[in-house]
Amino acid sequence: MFYFLITLYLAYILIKIVLANLEINFVQKESLKPAVVLNEIEYKSAANIKITNQKFEIITLLYHSLVFIMWATFGLKFLADTIIKSGSVGENIIFVMSFLIISTILELPFSIYETFVKDKKHGFSNMTPKLFIVDTFKTLALTIVFGSLFVWLILLCIDFLGKLWWFWAFVLSFVIILIINLIYPTLIAPIFNKVKPLQDGELKGSIEDLMQKCGFKSSGVFTMDASKRDNRLNAYFGGFGATKRVVLFDTLIQKLSIDEIIAVLGHELGHFKHKDILKMIALSAIMLFVMFLVFGNIPNSAYSALGLDKSGGAIIVFMLLFSPVYSFLFSPIISYFSRQNEFGADQFGSNMKSREDMISALKKLGSENRAFPKSHPIYAAIYHSHPSLYERIRELDDHR
Repeated sequence: MFYFLITLYLAYILIKIVLANLEINFVQKESLKPAVVLNEIEYKSAANIKITNQKFEIITLLYHSLVFIMWATFGLKFLADTIIKSGSVGENIIFVMSFLIISTILELPFSIYETFVKDKKHGFSNMTPKLFIVDTFKTLALTIVFGSLFVWLILLCIDFLGKLWWFWAFVLSFVIILIINLIYPTLIAPIFNKVKPLQDGELKGSIEDLMQKCGFKSSGVFTMDASKRDNRLNAYFGGFGATKRVVLFDTLIQKLSIDEIIAVLGHELGHFKHKDILKMIALSAIMLFVMFLVFGNIPNSAYSALGLDKSGGAIIVFMLLFSPVYSFLFSPIISYFSRQNEFGADQFGSNMKSREDMISALKKLGSENRAFPKSHPIYAAIYHSHPSLYERIRELDDHR
């Protein structure tokens, strides 16, 4: 069983490395062809950034394989033997949270390099060391407090709900995910960013007219100081029911015209009108259900192979350790439906203003975010939640 688990994880790593190399070779060849979507200089720059990111991904994957082998061969056994003495709920919580905290610390060198070297070089990151440290400690504090509470609830399911504990743990997890989405715009996002109402003016009036036209009721339109960390452009609709709100990155307001912003928000409202969000929630629920079904019925030999006794804490750590493999297996399905939704939302956004405004907004997003407009079909099928910019603009052109 030990060698099976090692082989499974390393096969997952190998496949991801092969896909990254496939994308690198594709982008290198495409970058030699005439530019599409972007101008010639932007096209070459986006290709270089894409290749750099994929090479960084390969190095990260190799590092993850070493970390996994460390955990599998001696790390988990050492951690469990050090912490778990009586098998109490408290010990199991400490075991799981220690695994999470150590894993986070092991990821820090790559986060630091990505933020202060790679993204700084490409002109994306505005992060300061002080802000990075503050963000890290805020994230760690939230993880410890709410992570411990969540682990405790899952342990209660495991200890008191019999063989079908995994089903009730799924229900609990799904409810918690919905609650997080409900409170994120109003309670969580402001912990990291200043979120304030958009000032009255032409932009706010245009957005309110758009929402009224689409029948979208929200608690308001807000801006977020995303530029203190990153120069990329974005916007999102967050929350459910009374907590729904429109949030614009300040970078988006600075770089796009009002008509282009309306087209982008029209795209997001297209997801609302087409009930895409509900569809993706349902698909995520199926994925979560299958995950708990699978991990809730792992044989004892799998835990023994990692030097663990099958306990509540061991079950949760096993799930955390192998969840990337599980998510990777599901990713083509999620990606496929998400890409189909994006095409429909683009059409809706273009109808809210014009195809020209939608295409112009997409080109600006690609230019500012340095997004290479093409991707290898196999790589895109597995990873991409959005079609490539080239595909999206071509689709809009075909529907003129």
